[in-house]
Amino acid sequence: MKNLVLLFFLFSTLTTCSKKPIDLNNEAIILKLEIEANGTVVPVHFQPGSFSATITLPYGSKEIKINTLWLSEGASSSKKEGYIFVVGTTPAQLTITSESKNTSNIYTVSYNLDEYTPIVLKHGLLKVSGNKIVNKNNESVSLAGNSFFWSNDEWGGERYYKSEVVSWLVKDWKTTIIRAAIGVDDPGGYMFNPQANKARLKTLVDAAIKEGIYVIIDWHSHYAHLYPDEAVAFFQEMASTYGAYDNIIYEIYNEPKFIDKSAANDGKFATWDAHIKPYAEKVISAIRAIDPDNLIVVGTGEWSQKVDDAAKNPITTHQNIAYVLHFYSVHHKQWLRDRASAAISKGLPIFVSEWGSVGYTQNDPETDLWMKWCKDNKMIHLNWAVNDKSEEWSVVKQNASTTGNWSENDLTEAGKLAKRIISTWK
Repeated sequence: MKNLVLLFFLFSTLTTCSKKPIDLNNEAIILKLEIEANGTVVPVHFQPGSFSATITLPYGSKEIKINTLWLSEGASSSKKEGYIFVVGTTPAQLTITSESKNTSNIYTVSYNLDEYTPIVLKHGLLKVSGNKIVNKNNESVSLAGNSFFWSNDEWGGERYYKSEVVSWLVKDWKTTIIRAAIGVDDPGGYMFNPQANKARLKTLVDAAIKEGIYVIIDWHSHYAHLYPDEAVAFFQEMASTYGAYDNIIYEIYNEPKFIDKSAANDGKFATWDAHIKPYAEKVISAIRAIDPDNLIVVGTGEWSQKVDDAAKNPITTHQNIAYVLHFYSVHHKQWLRDRASAAISKGLPIFVSEWGSVGYTQNDPETDLWMKWCKDNKMIHLNWAVNDKSEEWSVVKQNASTTGNWSENDLTEAGKLAKRIISTWK
């Protein structure tokens, strides 16, 4: 923590700010003071008879603004509401004088300014050690963050692929990891419009690097094993562009589904041994030829629920590989936690790149059980999804700002629950 002191001196000549009527005509008293720093309003509380207080300013505060100032009746102030002080330069002075000019007081406000350490600077490159994901000091790492919605053109979620949203999630939600879900083979996805989808991806990745958080480059497909060459070319480019950054995690398959898209194979799931693992080994080899060490996570069968199959036959041709588990508390109960726990006990490192709550409510006992499981097993997990679509998992309401700065009223019930989990995750 870096201790800085902001001095408010009561003395002076300018017109009053907002006043709250009170029968103290000969007093020079601050009745209410709020300052705004880095988009956050911070109240300053003075105890009765005291002229000093201590506050904490948000990380990154470079200036502070007088947001609200109520004075005793008739008192005047040298600085009005809206006045801006620069943090870290000469002390700010606020002078207040009673109506009679006979009384003045000196108020002192000390504040702490957090010296934030970006999460990537703290933990460094993530890697697999046994069945855990660990940091540069070989300590198990558990992170909580947000998955963005599909990037596809005209799907709606692409409107939130903005650096301002990433900054807001870091500042207001305390997110430490995000996921760019790059749609692949569905209309509007990468295979239909590679330049637009890649531009959205780069916006999020560059913002995450700037903010010092982790970011998953997610090949968001249910049929990626049908398009291995496209995946290889994409991840070769990503590894060449971003492989030097510790922030980067590659997710090479989102949720494997069926063998193919034909009606004849509807309901016939792609299997780990026959479809997913051979695809993964080809893509991983292409990445590792360029980027030897950033973490790679691989989707598992049946919408990334069959971690047990991966545990029986893990990838051994390359190192630093983890395996994806997805859950939605409305569908997935203790049976899936038991399956995942059994896979972990066999040595499989698991990564929860996507989860969703029941939705429409903050009262979700099943999500509570999943979060306990994640905490007990030191999981990295990301909530689906940063979007305003009218579905139970969107974190913001329809027509919410696409640049962040969301109030509590802008959040859905699922969003409020996700924010509470992510912002308090330790």
